[in-house]
Amino acid sequence: MRFPALRTGSLRLLLLAGLALLLLSPAQAGDQIWSALVLATRESDEATVPRQLEEFAPTMRKIFGYNTFYLLGQKKADIKQGDVEWLVPSKRIFLKVAVLKRQPTSFRMKIELYDGESLLVTTEAVLARDAPLYIRGPQWGKGQLVILLEVR
Repeated sequence: MRFPALRTGSLRLLLLAGLALLLLSPAQAGDQIWSALVLATRESDEATVPRQLEEFAPTMRKIFGYNTFYLLGQKKADIKQGDVEWLVPSKRIFLKVAVLKRQPTSFRMKIELYDGESLLVTTEAVLARDAPLYIRGPQWGKGQLVILLEVR
């Protein structure tokens, strides 16, 4: 294919710039949201942190003051503007997440926390890539529930 108005070098530069924009676009078609339901407790003998929570444990220790974390449930789902997903599968605690607006680097979402059929709380939050959202849930047993959301 020949473009008489463009030199070969200019055409290559234009094609490379277009390819870079496609590859570096922060919000991509394959975006997924990962959610986890965690039981955070204070224990004299710390349990091993589940592999899925290793990168989040130091932050949760600092923010919430607990030293032991149990993964109660997790789920990964595709996300697009207008989608509604039910996340964190467990027998009692789960989230309903609606994507209100997709922006280049983040998603504005409406989040509802349920205990069974009872709505506990509803909020709107912005979830950005590489910035997990930690939600302090209700007291549960000997600890507290923590909900993690992350765009992957």
